[in-house]
Amino acid sequence: MFCCIPLRMNLRKATYEDIEDVMRIFAQARQAQRAAGFRQWEDSYPSVDILTADIGNSRGYVLDDDGQAAGYVAIATSDEEYDRHPELWDVARKYAVFHRIALSDDYRGRGVSGELFDLAESYAMRIGADCIRIDTGLENKPMQHILAKRGYTALGRCDFVWGPRLAYEKPLG
Repeated sequence: MFCCIPLRMNLRKATYEDIEDVMRIFAQARQAQRAAGFRQWEDSYPSVDILTADIGNSRGYVLDDDGQAAGYVAIATSDEEYDRHPELWDVARKYAVFHRIALSDDYRGRGVSGELFDLAESYAMRIGADCIRIDTGLENKPMQHILAKRGYTALGRCDFVWGPRLAYEKPLG
């Protein structure tokens, strides 16, 4: 049984050298989804091309545990698809969006998602975001639980181009 998490984790920009580790984390996350009874990510998502684009556009971040990739999150300061939905949120507000959140099997179930969110939210504040926006699958109960626990407000269902999702927002500061 794990009692605590050592405070040696940090969120750092992903590099091309991280691709193999992050793709392994994505594969584990897809398996965890299936084991939980839902399928938010198909086998081809996220792809190496998407991860490479995240890295090239400085959107990819690795949760680093003393040199080991513990998790991943893509952080952007805009999202064209989100901006197409003023019925959900004030599209003029400065925000950060989190996509492709995943933890390695070695860290799942140990409270590490909280560390990942703490670090990602702190980064978003440092870059001037007023709020965080995120969406998740209708059946993704684990992520819905995490978001509720972290104070994200459920804004309802939205049919994004990538499919029907639940939209969430959390003010920062």
